[in-house]
Amino acid sequence: MIGTSISVTFTVDYPITFSTWVGRFVNRVVNEVLGDLGFNVPHSAREKPFTASPVLDGGRVVGRLIPGRVYFFRVSFICSLIDCSRAVDGFVKPEIRLSTGEVLRVIRAGVRELGINVGGGGSRSVITWGVRYWPTTFIFRSHYITWPSPARFLSSAAQTLSRLLKGGEALIDKNGETLAGILNEVDLKGFVKELTFNTEVIEARVRELDLNLGRGRRVPAFEGVAKYVTYTERPGLFRLLLDIANAYGVGKNRALGLGYVSAEVVEQRQLR
Repeated sequence: MIGTSISVTFTVDYPITFSTWVGRFVNRVVNEVLGDLGFNVPHSAREKPFTASPVLDGGRVVGRLIPGRVYFFRVSFICSLIDCSRAVDGFVKPEIRLSTGEVLRVIRAGVRELGINVGGGGSRSVITWGVRYWPTTFIFRSHYITWPSPARFLSSAAQTLSRLLKGGEALIDKNGETLAGILNEVDLKGFVKELTFNTEVIEARVRELDLNLGRGRRVPAFEGVAKYVTYTERPGLFRLLLDIANAYGVGKNRALGLGYVSAEVVEQRQLR
């Protein structure tokens, strides 16, 4: 197990209205739960041990919680940075009480353990895939990228995979060819460059956003859907990157609920 993802479905007793981006609320929930378990996650920490989603009502990001309605958020932990089994204990309980008085009535908490699965064979393939983006922001060379860049998506997923595998002893291979030897460090840079060169956006419908993260901080972002086509000789590893993106999101400020995505393969054609 290299990671754990917890999906929390809940309701509230009293209305809660958010004056800033709702992901800040989820971040506070996660940090307080971890704090009660004895984990201290410094605000200034460059590498957070978790990513989170915003609060969702069906497929919509909410700005207010209303009694009687059912809501959802997800938090995913990196087990090399935190004790995942203990972290789960903080969410698998009937209620989550916050220091400011809010109470989340937990209906269910689904726990998924994340491992390495490189399936799909090793033949040359053309893969059509789609992504739904909830509010997401990428950054490249100090510039915000507010469109569904395949390069930013793939590099973000690969960086997360590297963090997950750091310190592990797994080995990903294709027909005896080592793709990533996991001993303190994983180099996926070459694979991502290859994927980026061989990926095109074939459809995109997105809109730009200006999110208020609080404390005077605003961040440009985007949301919407995109479809891509990729040629790769390593479809199993490519699908693994999509799985990682689905579990941990992509882009910046993921501990604040940005970058939540749903990625899926639409079609895979093997080439002779």
